[in-house]
Amino acid sequence: MLETEVFFIDRNENLKVSNGVLVEGLPGIGLVAKVAVAYLLRNMEAKKIVRFFSPFFPAIGYISEGKLIFSFADIYLANHTPPLLILYGNAQPSTSYGQYDLCHKIIDVSKKIGASTVLTIGGYGKESVSEKRTIYCSSTDSSFLDEWVKKVDGVKYSGQIVGAAGLLTVLASESGMRNFSMLVETAEMAPDFFAARRAVEAIVKLLDLKLKIPTAEELSRAYLLSLMDFEAF
Repeated sequence: MLETEVFFIDRNENLKVSNGVLVEGLPGIGLVAKVAVAYLLRNMEAKKIVRFFSPFFPAIGYISEGKLIFSFADIYLANHTPPLLILYGNAQPSTSYGQYDLCHKIIDVSKKIGASTVLTIGGYGKESVSEKRTIYCSSTDSSFLDEWVKKVDGVKYSGQIVGAAGLLTVLASESGMRNFSMLVETAEMAPDFFAARRAVEAIVKLLDLKLKIPTAEELSRAYLLSLMDFEAF
């Protein structure tokens, strides 16, 4: 049976941290998570420690200025208290089995390294969005949900979460990890830099990051530069 392959970078197989937080930044609706996490990576001291290759990623090769870039997902370790394991990638698996396989591997690796909390981010597509961009929050832990939903000035969510943003939350719970999912209102545009800015604002509050909240224009410029920095092998 085909399955996701895990590669540790620079012999980080035995790397350990204490009470780390996994922050998910895979592409989804509005590319909200990917843009927000790319901004974190550009503005924090972080090193790549793990790369995941899934045979269930879409059969597409991305080309930038003649250079072929395969689908991948990476974990970076960012220098912060608590330690941040930042998940960044350019694809999600295109089948349900592939989603479970990749997300199980991500949770297993993150827990082995020392993550105790998982924060997932996504977009909530709507035809019309509020100027503030509402954040819809969920967790398998009601007390943790109450605590963090107040910090981001969000609302409790009722509905479905498709892809890694929802699956990582559930698998984190099954592994005994705290979990919190944020879906930010997003319009038809992709990337939606206004929604990503709201996500960055929320992450900064939740994790007490010493980062400037960017304008949508600043976020756009940072994201385009990040595509060159973080998607090379």
